[in-house]
Amino acid sequence: MKARLTLAIFLSASCSFSQLPAPNAAGVSAGHDIFTFHDLPAAQKFWNALGGQSAELGPLKMTKFPGVLFLMRQGDAKGGTEGSTIASLNFKVREFPSITTATPIVQLNRGSFLTGPDDVTVRLIIDKSLPVPIAAEGIDMLVPDPDAAAAWYAKWFGAKIERDVRETIALIPGSNIHFLKATTPVAGTKGRAFDRLGFEVKNVKQFCKNLEAAGIKLDGAFRRATAMKLAVCVFTDPWGTYIEVSEGLAAVK
Repeated sequence: MKARLTLAIFLSASCSFSQLPAPNAAGVSAGHDIFTFHDLPAAQKFWNALGGQSAELGPLKMTKFPGVLFLMRQGDAKGGTEGSTIASLNFKVREFPSITTATPIVQLNRGSFLTGPDDVTVRLIIDKSLPVPIAAEGIDMLVPDPDAAAAWYAKWFGAKIERDVRETIALIPGSNIHFLKATTPVAGTKGRAFDRLGFEVKNVKQFCKNLEAAGIKLDGAFRRATAMKLAVCVFTDPWGTYIEVSEGLAAVK
């Protein structure tokens, strides 16, 4: 079974299916992931079978789950989640969806896992009190120093930090990032099937300026897509996870 993916997204019961979570005090919510798949129609079929629905923002097409949006494109991904900083993509479910009969679940020490398109590892967490069949819970992220990574996400995204005996967790509306200690070197996410971790940020233009002022190099300059009323910039965290910050995805229907 592939190594577990480390991105986290949690939906409060008050959010409707089409909404991203309300932002935290820092103006941040976690709510979109960007993927590259060799067979885009097959990937869309998989996520829809898992419980996703079609969504759009202007000409931009995507798949939505409660608490998260998936932006997908077709391309030559250079690997799945195994061996990267993102170890698994996590969902809460009331019960295992029917797709698991065709894509078997493997039980490991941290829960129930199945392999998605292009070897993206998916973790399913049973929660019978869930008000919807499936909702995003977050990610698992492999880093050399979980406490340092959590502090970095607290600084830039206003994450609240919790710790238990096994992991350090950064809580951001829409995302629980479970930081796990990497025992071997891990690669960055850029160019892989799970390419980019997304955050919706209030006043994203100023946020991007603040990154640059702190010496964080942008991989893609701040830009606006006027047809979609969407603004974004992209950069890489200190451990190799490719990140996109945006403003405008809360309008997705």
